Amino acid sequence: MAEHRRSFLHAPLVAGWEFRQKTPLITERAGWLSLAKTQDWKLPASIRQELLSDQWAIVITDTNQIIHYVNLPFERMTGYSSQEALGRRPTFLQGEGTCQPMRERIRQGIDRQKSVRGRLLNYRKDQTPYWCRIIIRPIVNRQNQVVNFIAFEREG
Repeated sequence: MAEHRRSFLHAPLVAGWEFRQKTPLITERAGWLSLAKTQDWKLPASIRQELLSDQWAIVITDTNQIIHYVNLPFERMTGYSSQEALGRRPTFLQGEGTCQPMRERIRQGIDRQKSVRGRLLNYRKDQTPYWCRIIIRPIVNRQNQVVNFIAFEREG
């Protein structure tokens, strides 16, 4: 019995060490996977493939537009860390030069729970402007209720 306890107590230390040794990409994926599981997403294969690639900066919000997840390409593109972005609205990236009609198109698409595509002038953390191509899609759960929005973004 005492031998069993020793091996049991040792296991969490080994598991913890293994977890800390994972690459940031795996940890990143676990972030959105955890959100998908919690919200019971019904996720098309095309979106799943885009989430798994690192070709897009990704922002996932709830239905109130509060950011719950960003990936490393987002951090590289904007200069903001995930800790700085989480809990905020994506509009914090917009500024004086951001196109008002495009902002309205995005707002209407989200209100109607429809996909939106466009190009938007955003601002990095150092206030450098950059053009961003975006695709925003609603994400539904297995009951077909919109539970999140996902934005795929690329500079250009």
